[in-house]
Amino acid sequence: MNKIRLSAIFKLQSFIIFILSLITFVIPLIYSVYLEDEEILCYIIPIFISLLLFSLSAAIKAENITEKEALIIAVSVWFVFPVLTTISYLLSGYISDPIDAYFESVSGFTTTGASILTDIEKLPESLLLLRSLTNWVGGLGFVVLAVSVLSSRLPIGRSIVKFESSKIIEERIEPKVKEVARIVITVYLVMTLLQIFLLYITGIDLYNAITYTFSTVATGGFAPKNDSVAGLSSTSAEFIISLFMILGAINLQLYYIAFKKKSLKSFFKDPEVITYVGIISVAVGISTAVLYISGTYNSLWESFRYGMFQIVSAATTTGFSTTDYSEWHPSVLYLMLLLALIGAVSGSTGGGIKIFRLIFMFKIIAGEIKRIAHPKIIYRPSLKGKVLDISTVNMFWAFLSLYLFSLIFFSFILTLGGHDLVTSFSASIACITSLGPGLGEVGPASNFSSFSDFEKLMLSFEMIFGRLEIIPVITAVFIRSI
Repeated sequence: MNKIRLSAIFKLQSFIIFILSLITFVIPLIYSVYLEDEEILCYIIPIFISLLLFSLSAAIKAENITEKEALIIAVSVWFVFPVLTTISYLLSGYISDPIDAYFESVSGFTTTGASILTDIEKLPESLLLLRSLTNWVGGLGFVVLAVSVLSSRLPIGRSIVKFESSKIIEERIEPKVKEVARIVITVYLVMTLLQIFLLYITGIDLYNAITYTFSTVATGGFAPKNDSVAGLSSTSAEFIISLFMILGAINLQLYYIAFKKKSLKSFFKDPEVITYVGIISVAVGISTAVLYISGTYNSLWESFRYGMFQIVSAATTTGFSTTDYSEWHPSVLYLMLLLALIGAVSGSTGGGIKIFRLIFMFKIIAGEIKRIAHPKIIYRPSLKGKVLDISTVNMFWAFLSLYLFSLIFFSFILTLGGHDLVTSFSASIACITSLGPGLGEVGPASNFSSFSDFEKLMLSFEMIFGRLEIIPVITAVFIRSI
């Protein structure tokens, strides 16, 4: 059994945290100086702390990082780095409870979008910019950023990719980790700049165009206004945001493949994308019909406009809203939670169980039915032309079991606190899928402030579990005994 070197872990972790702190805090710092809003220390101190940690690790040698050490680094950063933004929130004075600040930070970086803030608009613009940036950085992934600077120190580069994207269906990219990271980052930046431009030309001011875009391409859901996207009062902006939520929920590696092959055929041939777009289209049609027939809206256009946006927001696990949908027909609300649970395409910024696992599950079910009908037939499920071996099947059931167990476990914790079933289950679903708002006490017109500090801490952990798809977190915790 290889010995785990805590010093090597500390060195690489502190290096990643330092790089991430520069990406996260420098932009709000510059904007704070420009505004002269007296929040400068909120951004300087976290950078100084990360620099201090990095300096302390300078003398440590960290060569030949093992897979176990890479796993611990990749997982632990998600628990540790939000502490720096926690410090920013506390220094600002707008969030006084450390647990509240940590919850808000974790929610941002995991692109969950759940909040404890009751009046978002009272925060300074530079702090709201930081808040949206946590979505953007977390959406791209600490891991993709780390790969881009650590790829020369394999196997950490491969391990990081493995922990944040689906190895079951992705292209074999291990020898080209840095190239893939560069292309993915480039695509992410292009999507960001394009959405900012489109929102700006529709009449949205530059500040709101930037902050909403950061949260949109990351499918994060943090908005600088209390009314979320409704605060923009722009139908054009709603459709632009809807489009980019979908683009962010598609496997980012497909953009890399399209770039490499100079063709968009990869999108139209990908079974996940086809299934995903099909599910969203059907769901939009159902929600539009139900909202119109139930009399929620008097016109078919309004039913489509509001229904489409919320369906896309749920299916991409973004969590934006254009209206208080808590009083909508129960069937539409059920559909939204179901879509969030299913989630986005693997390798995207979206959360949930992921579409490829849904496809995989139906293939397994179909295979079992065929075996019963034709006992002598040997049937092996495949995806994208690749036969899935028994270890892949076992991993699928292990993940699904742990995912559902975690959802039920955290829901139960909330019920112990006296919260009703709708609130408890929807809050748990919202956190593990990265959806953000739920129903009941955590609906679109409410927030998570009513939960106790212990409950918020548990939900913070659930957000990280969902973001890293549980198994890496559990493995990292018990790695010494494995």
